[in-house]
Amino acid sequence: MNKALVFLIFILPLFLLGQTEGWKETCLTNNSADDRYASYSPDGNWIVFESNRDGNWEIYLMDTAGENLKRLTNNPADDRRPTWHPNGGKVLFESNRNGTNQLYTIKIKSGKEQKLKGLVDSGEPIFAEFSPDGKHIAVSIQEAEQQGSIVLLDKKGRILKKLVRNDYRNFYPKWSNNGKEIVFFSRKDTENTDDEIYRLNLSTGIEKRLTQWPKHNFCPSWSGDSARIAYATSMEGSRPEIYIMNANGSNKTRITNNNNGETLPNWHPSQNKILVTAHRNGNYEICVLTQ
Repeated sequence: MNKALVFLIFILPLFLLGQTEGWKETCLTNNSADDRYASYSPDGNWIVFESNRDGNWEIYLMDTAGENLKRLTNNPADDRRPTWHPNGGKVLFESNRNGTNQLYTIKIKSGKEQKLKGLVDSGEPIFAEFSPDGKHIAVSIQEAEQQGSIVLLDKKGRILKKLVRNDYRNFYPKWSNNGKEIVFFSRKDTENTDDEIYRLNLSTGIEKRLTQWPKHNFCPSWSGDSARIAYATSMEGSRPEIYIMNANGSNKTRITNNNNGETLPNWHPSQNKILVTAHRNGNYEICVLTQ
């Protein structure tokens, strides 16, 4: 069977099957800098994100219309990858202000910062997120370019338990709404050739692989009711696009189709809206997908 026929019979339907119409993209930022890694506050009224618009990576806040911009951090070092505390009053982020990546929190109203103590490991923390009850933090520990584990911390930053540990990349833990599971992406079953998405039951330790696509599947995000998962998939020779699937890995649906691509999806806590980092006009902007 020739390659063209194989594409028409087997590959093309994977792109078309379940493809959803009606998702509209609106960009909330528009400048010559890079704006990335956006997420909604727990009440859905604010968006925190990282930007290098003032010369280096800092943490910023804006409302859901992209207005009322506020700079939260102001440091010569890079402050990156913010996520919310469930009470909405502070933000967790990474900073290399002491020479290596460490975790910090900053209170929205007062601007008071606090470095988390007790995090001792062989690598640097990356992609940290508070649990829904605020008592724990899930975070990746990057030990090398192609190796990272996922650990559970208490709220002060002390390691309680290693959740995922192997010789490959395991990154980007995200909590389910009930705090009983996390999703993440890993290369543990692909010999570091591509990323696949998994969900982990924290009580049983049982992992379930959700994607089986021989390209990179990464940056998963639960919907507000934890019934669906948004994620990014990158194809050969093209930028990543956004897909959604049911929480059990079924009904995978592509919802974006742009030459410049989107990544880092984050769902609204109660509405069918997804924040993405989109490559537009030569740089990254914060956009929202609505249906």
